Amino acid sequence: MSGRHRRNPHQRPDYAGWTFGVITLDPALLDDTVERVNITLPRRVLKRLDALTRAAGESRSGYIAHLTLEEHEA
Repeated sequence: MSGRHRRNPHQRPDYAGWTFGVITLDPALLDDTVERVNITLPRRVLKRLDALTRAAGESRSGYIAHLTLEEHEA
């Protein structure tokens, strides 16, 4: 690959029709550092949560994380 194409990949024939862009992203949005939390729930809610996690084959933490990160329709 010539230096010209390294600096301007959009000029390479194999990238014809591609769109290039640059974004600024807060690195904190991608931080997957695990944090321990303590929450208080009514017993009936905890029993329902446990039933849902068993049915989904997930841990409580995994299930809560999954629900938190999935997109919901408004």
